[in-house]
Amino acid sequence: MRHRFSKIKHHLIGQSDHKESGAVLILMAGMIMVLLGMTAFAVDFGWLYWNGTKIQHGADAAALAGVIYEPDLSATAKTNALEVAKVNGYVNTPGGTKVTPLDYTDLAANPGAVSNANQLRVTVAHPVQTFFMKVFGVDTVTIEKTSVAEYVLPLAMGSDEPFFGQDPTNWNSSNFWANIHGYYTGRTMGDRFSSQCKDGGSTSSCTPNPEARPTSAAPDNNGMADFTGGYLYGIEVPKGASGLTVEILDGPFYRGGGDKVLVGDNPQGGSVGPTTIFMLYSPDPTPLNTTDGNKLLCKVEFAPRDAYMPGATSSTPWTGGGSVDEYLQATPYTADSIQNGATSSKTYDELGDLWDQMCGSSVFDAGEGIYPLRVVIKDPGTDDERGLNRFSMRASTASGPHPRFYGLGDMAIYANFTTSEATFNLAEVPNVHAGKNLVIDLWDPDSGNNGLTVKMPDGTIPDCSWTTPSGARYGPVSGKPGIADKCALSFTGDFDNDGNSATKDFNNDAMQIRIKIPDDYSCDTKCWWTLTVTYPGGANDTTTWSARVEGNPVKLVE
Repeated sequence: MRHRFSKIKHHLIGQSDHKESGAVLILMAGMIMVLLGMTAFAVDFGWLYWNGTKIQHGADAAALAGVIYEPDLSATAKTNALEVAKVNGYVNTPGGTKVTPLDYTDLAANPGAVSNANQLRVTVAHPVQTFFMKVFGVDTVTIEKTSVAEYVLPLAMGSDEPFFGQDPTNWNSSNFWANIHGYYTGRTMGDRFSSQCKDGGSTSSCTPNPEARPTSAAPDNNGMADFTGGYLYGIEVPKGASGLTVEILDGPFYRGGGDKVLVGDNPQGGSVGPTTIFMLYSPDPTPLNTTDGNKLLCKVEFAPRDAYMPGATSSTPWTGGGSVDEYLQATPYTADSIQNGATSSKTYDELGDLWDQMCGSSVFDAGEGIYPLRVVIKDPGTDDERGLNRFSMRASTASGPHPRFYGLGDMAIYANFTTSEATFNLAEVPNVHAGKNLVIDLWDPDSGNNGLTVKMPDGTIPDCSWTTPSGARYGPVSGKPGIADKCALSFTGDFDNDGNSATKDFNNDAMQIRIKIPDDYSCDTKCWWTLTVTYPGGANDTTTWSARVEGNPVKLVE
């Protein structure tokens, strides 16, 4: 009986083992299927992730390439974005890839566009083939990536008119002349970037100016020798205008007279004086860089001249016969007196003959946009060619709207007025910069200056912080007692007004002013900020001003 029961038990146990073995096989098969599915998903996920990154880079490149044409050339911006997307492998295809560039002109019809005129949004939607996911019926996955790029043009400075600097023939009221100093003139004289010397000495062996922009030769451009360095100005030709003419008043440096010859050219150390070069370029989207495709349209060189004819002195001018040019060179005058209505021995017709049209009678038609005009001092190769050259420039069009003529980002000027206070157009700050930081750098703003006030286009004085020569910052950031937050600064006492000593003299030094542009800032079409300076008894001072909106000029914002 026991033997029989043992057989039955053994038989039942054997059956259980066979059943469990079968269950394990089924479980293992299921687990293998799950693992294969997970592996397939991991492979496809990695593949899709890699493609998503690639598509994002394509959208970024397209947005950056197109945005530099905004806002004036909207169609070109979109075309360029599409071309760059194509180079990266993304081309509009029916039922397939879709590349969509949108800017501010599309906002009314497409809420997904951008409202900032300096931005461009590019969306790339691209179908990506899968591998193992096809088992589950997923053959393709469309990945969509979007990029928004922003391009901030350099701020226009100094002028909203067709001229830059005084024009004694038209009685404009700029209160300044354009300025550039001789190559080895010290930066102490007020020119922050063209002067190659840090302090005095004015020779090639001087201590180098760490901020100097040397006049460097570039490859020939359109058959003419090209140079970099100096200062850049922009001539903005609007849509619908044609036939650009550019003129220069008193382009040469005149030796002799010391602020009583023409617009105030001033020799240094009895030198011959500098050779000044003016170069006009065709427009392109990046006016600060004249080496990236701008065609050199015109170049003129003004060698230094002697202001007095033979036998003449500053007190006894030459009165003999001859041409008007000879007469003007022989007879000194104070340009500031003419500007302010004082009597002069010259007629306006005679003064008008001081205007020289660039490249003779040349008229330029390179389309709308910003024509860069670079002004440099020729490297003399010796120690002797020094001096302070002051001049004016103007532009006109044969038909259509008038152009604008302004400094690009910075400008060296000769402030020259007889009143105790004068107001300058500092910088044009469009609406798109609301909420950003405006940074103003003033080099050597002292020299008799008793104070300055910054105003927004509506006349409001904004809050600001500012630095002394020692580097101390005052205003809202520092919270110093007795300091008004408003950007109306007085230089008649201690900077901090709390009894602490502070360096007062900005001679051969820089002041930086930082202003938070209000979030609700709005200026319609007139967006010029002004700078009012106080010089008791009038100004006769060279200074260099810069203004910029903080941040990279071309950047991704989304």
